[in-house]
Amino acid sequence: MLDRLRRILTRPRGSAPDLQLLAKAMAAAGGAWWLAHLIPGHEQPYFAPLAALLGVYPTVLSSLREAGRYAIGFLLGVVLGVPVSAVFGPGLWGILVVVPAALLLGAWPKLSGQSLQVPFTALFVLLAGGSAPMAYAVPKLGDVAIGAAVGIAVNAVLPPPLRRAEAGEAAYRLGLRTAELLRDTAAEIRQGELYGSAHRTARLLAVHRTTLDVADAQLTAVESHRFNARSRLTRQYAPLPAHTTLDALYAVGEQARVLTREARRGGAGSDPALLSAEFREQFCSLLELFAELVAESGRSGTGPSEERLEEARSCYRAVRATALDAEGRDGAEAPYRRLAETQLCALALQLLFDLVPEPTHTMTPEGVGLTR
Repeated sequence: MLDRLRRILTRPRGSAPDLQLLAKAMAAAGGAWWLAHLIPGHEQPYFAPLAALLGVYPTVLSSLREAGRYAIGFLLGVVLGVPVSAVFGPGLWGILVVVPAALLLGAWPKLSGQSLQVPFTALFVLLAGGSAPMAYAVPKLGDVAIGAAVGIAVNAVLPPPLRRAEAGEAAYRLGLRTAELLRDTAAEIRQGELYGSAHRTARLLAVHRTTLDVADAQLTAVESHRFNARSRLTRQYAPLPAHTTLDALYAVGEQARVLTREARRGGAGSDPALLSAEFREQFCSLLELFAELVAESGRSGTGPSEERLEEARSCYRAVRATALDAEGRDGAEAPYRRLAETQLCALALQLLFDLVPEPTHTMTPEGVGLTR
């Protein structure tokens, strides 16, 4: 939880929602500490502000989920720690019994990121509870209940922002990163030489990481509306990319990586002459056009227009015609060149199909004009 808060609070954007989350965390922790002191027997209710922080997440739904997991993990730790303390006492034997049992309970998938709360609480009850573990644990359960309730209440009364715009920004970055990869591949094929391995790895990892960012941003955007009063009070929503568009961007990013790998093996690898000069130039132009279309899709949140798709189809048909004409151009080298060029054409065709979120009759082999 702390790692997620750290990433959110230190985002480069430094936007207002980050400051709001920080202010709500301060208010929840302080309020839980003050409220817990009003209950007799809670002299040091340190679990109250800890539980309150778990009620202040970027979305109301995640606040409910994490606070619930924390409370369940704490309760399991108490249920385990009290009998072990009563039987073995707060010593070596008690530790040897409670640690493996608590770790096994904490492995319950439902606890997810709060799994360590079980052994933490069990050891706390065992070692700090002394001869009266129940008397020690019961007030702490009250602290956790107060803290979780205060945190959730603060997050509900001051509803978190709707994070729809972040999904669009992530899709835009994915389009840019994929376009950069395609342009790099075109440059390598045109020049007949490879970039350094560090450069290639950085490009590929950028596409992969941005794909993960899009998935996370999409999930957060959807979650930000659940149980959020702000979603009912305002109707001014930033555009959220459709699932079909995001699926298309994912597919294009994956296909771009495959195409890049194969192009480096042939057109820009140890034998640059494997591709004819005419095919090399046409194929590079096609990749650069693909890069433009991918960047436009990420920016708009929709697929390319029919006019731009027709431009891509026309360019692809020209490239494929050149590849199929290898026998007439290259004599003895024709079989090898035709194999390499048609393989790249097949990968480019799949990328062309992936560009369209919802395929139509024009985005089929017949629609593209493959008659040979």
